[in-house]
Amino acid sequence: MKKSSKIDLEISKEQIQSLARVLLPCLQEYLSSEQGQKDFAEWTQKEKTDRT
Repeated sequence: MKKSSKIDLEISKEQIQSLARVLLPCLQEYLSSEQGQKDFAEWTQKEKTDRT
């Protein structure tokens, strides 16, 4: 397994909220689409099989 280096980023609450305001509507639209639901189902199945 590759060792990851730790990066210390300081992100303000305002920056996180601003990013969320931009990304959330896009993510909601995608996940409510037929393709988004299909991709999510495939990802969920992969996660289940990877855990076993």
